Amino acid sequence: EERAVAVIGAEINIADASVYPASIELHNKAVNMIASLWHAPEPKNGDDYCGAGTVGSTEACLLAGLALKFRWRKWYAERHGLSEIEVLAVRPNLVISSAFQAAWEKLFRYFDVEAKVVKPSLVKGKMAVDAKALVSLCDEKTIAVVYGRFPR
Repeated sequence: EERAVAVIGAEINIADASVYPASIELHNKAVNMIASLWHAPEPKNGDDYCGAGTVGSTEACLLAGLALKFRWRKWYAERHGLSEIEVLAVRPNLVISSAFQAAWEKLFRYFDVEAKVVKPSLVKGKMAVDAKALVSLCDEKTIAVVYGRFPR
């Protein structure tokens, strides 16, 4: 009986909005809460915020990295008077601890983002990254500083 139930469950994609239309509403609520948490600009006409839900941390890291890269690319092109084509030749960077999650390696390798890595050190018995070291690696090609919480 358990196998039969498992087989039935394996055939159902609970993320399929055409089968479960309420999942769209749940997704939009989650995106709206996160956007409000981060003080995102209000959407026009009272619409929902735009956002993408992910089912895993790798997917989330990659989508976040691409969003940061595309936003930076627009800013950088305007700042330097570059066309959409010209700015493609400029490689952005991301400042990150050497203890980063493996998904970021994929972003660096496959999406042409340079990693600027800071090694954590032991401070009062805990792993920490020096904020001044992070800031010293930032420049106008930096799309973000990624912080990963170290285990206690």
